[in-house]
Amino acid sequence: MKDVIKSMQEKIKSRKKVIIMAASSIIALGIIAVGGYIGLGYYYASQNNNYTESQAKEIALSHVDGEILTITKEIDIEDNPTDSEYEYEIEVKTADNLLQEVAISSRTGTIDLDDE
Repeated sequence: MKDVIKSMQEKIKSRKKVIIMAASSIIALGIIAVGGYIGLGYYYASQNNNYTESQAKEIALSHVDGEILTITKEIDIEDNPTDSEYEYEIEVKTADNLLQEVAISSRTGTIDLDDE
């Protein structure tokens, strides 16, 4: 029994470099695949950037009367990278002193209102 265990330990020891190389290769390929997926998302989002920041501000103010406090441009990477797009997140202070968040698609110019 001890001979069998010793024999297995020697086999594992002799193949340790191969096992480490295989595991490293699998991890590297996974990182490359994820990076490529995200890169495609950024590429398609950039290709579909049809509305500028100033146009997004106009759209927001046409739906919510008030003063723009902040505007940020964020990327929304979808399961299908070709559907990825940038989105403008705009915070508007209304006349009633309420905060209204407006999300505007840079691809379509459509809005999504969220009360806070």
